[in-house]
Amino acid sequence: MDYGDFLRFFLHGQLCQTFIEAARRRGLLHDDTEYERCLTEAVLFQVPQQLRTLFCVILLYCNPTKPINLWNSFKGHMTEDFMQHVDAETVEAMTFYSIEEKLEEHGRRCSEFGIPSPISVPYEFESKIINKKAELRIGQEMYALLNQDQLPAADKVLAAHHKQSNNGTCFFIDGPGGTGKTHLYNTLYHLFMGQGIYVMSVAWTGIDAGLLPEERTVHSRFKFPVSILETSTSSIRPHSKEAEEIKKAEVFIWDEAAMAPSYALKAVDILLRDIMNINLPFGGKIMVLGGDFRQVLPVTRFGNRSELIAASLKSSDLLSSFRVIHLSQNMRTGPGEEEFSKWLIQLGNGELPSNEYDEIDLPRSRMLDGNLVDEIFGQHISINDIPTLYNRTILCPKNQHSFLVNEEVLQRLPGTETTYTSVDDVECEDGDDVTNYPTEFLNSLTPLGMPPHKLKLKPGAIVMLLHNLDVKQGLCKGIRLIVRRLQNHTIDCEVATGSNKGSRVIIPRITMTPSDIFLPFKLRRHQFPIRLSFSMTINESQGQTFERLGLLLPQLVCNENIW
Repeated sequence: MDYGDFLRFFLHGQLCQTFIEAARRRGLLHDDTEYERCLTEAVLFQVPQQLRTLFCVILLYCNPTKPINLWNSFKGHMTEDFMQHVDAETVEAMTFYSIEEKLEEHGRRCSEFGIPSPISVPYEFESKIINKKAELRIGQEMYALLNQDQLPAADKVLAAHHKQSNNGTCFFIDGPGGTGKTHLYNTLYHLFMGQGIYVMSVAWTGIDAGLLPEERTVHSRFKFPVSILETSTSSIRPHSKEAEEIKKAEVFIWDEAAMAPSYALKAVDILLRDIMNINLPFGGKIMVLGGDFRQVLPVTRFGNRSELIAASLKSSDLLSSFRVIHLSQNMRTGPGEEEFSKWLIQLGNGELPSNEYDEIDLPRSRMLDGNLVDEIFGQHISINDIPTLYNRTILCPKNQHSFLVNEEVLQRLPGTETTYTSVDDVECEDGDDVTNYPTEFLNSLTPLGMPPHKLKLKPGAIVMLLHNLDVKQGLCKGIRLIVRRLQNHTIDCEVATGSNKGSRVIIPRITMTPSDIFLPFKLRRHQFPIRLSFSMTINESQGQTFERLGLLLPQLVCNENIW
């Protein structure tokens, strides 16, 4: 690349006047100019609510040097949806407190970023009003659709609240994929809320945290560290706003609980006893956990067999407090699939015959001799195929395998490819050690949960969000999105699944640090927090439903070695 090439702006061929300007526009430098351009792009296409979310993301994850300047420049655009109701001063106050509320979910305040609170017009948002009649109607309609397995399960949980049962208030819904666990959870949620009984719904992973209303990850809801350990505790303190919210909830629904380690369940138990000041399991709350122990279990890196077993919920002393309710009627099995569905259950139960190496025979009818990408996505992907792509996937044991599949599918997608390059650096205890890690080496790394150095995308591509942006709006780590518009400083995406399906989100570049504690240094990568997701790992697919699925097994699948 010569000087002229570098000075030429990489998307539109515009000639920059300085090398610094060219570097900024290429994303090789980041300062407040980047965030000004980011918000300027977003103003053209997005509504005020999305702009406020974007502004909060910039404050939380981009470390702007002068947030007050961004606020003063763009607050007018963030207030437009309030303007028709009240005067200008109140409009600004409403906008401020809307942003303050989002920041408080992350334990931050506007004042920390130098944004002063409005003095002349104090304003408080009203608590969300629950439409009990609408909730009850939805719950009753869903209740009428329950099958012969789900109906008694729902009745037992409902009876526990009405004190019509003396058998405890903790339940575990055990059912293979397709047996209607999510429908049961949603039925209970709406019926309880319709009776004025407040419900909190959580899931172990972000991708599952969009299947129920107001659902958040366990880490987000109970304020646990992302890499939860046996010694980890919640940062929630008694009498805090979060504690009062938890105290108000009478029922907790926890989806995909089988993926959680036993010490996470213990940490929740300790927290609820603490907040409620009641020495009963989970502070006397009604707990509805669900999952499938035949599927993905907790991952213990480099753990031996005994450590893997100890990490499972089945090893928890608390499990004796739960009544196990089994679901077995598969609601997704189509004509001609009964035999394969039965085979999968036998596989999960360990009932299939195996040889001396614990290897089993796969049904020949489920094996493919040709190209798996052709079979799942087709040899040629047209514009008309794009709306259906999120319902298809290829699962792999490791990220390195899924990266190759994603690259191949992207090449088949119509449209112009855009490449976004990250800015990488390191943080070392000894500043002199930084020179041991050249930029080229850092660029070559793609640690667990991080976007690649060169992020290649096209409109219509399926991507996965790699960082929690707005958990209350369902923008959690692991959720899949459809790329709609590629811009210089923002990527406009549409939520592909879950209760927020169809809503739009603006993705900016943020600075990320991997959770991989085994690196000898702290890598910082400034990049869009997404990666391609036509293909994903087996673990990432937990809890999702696809119309067309392929399984690529280039190696043995071991739960302790999925990296």
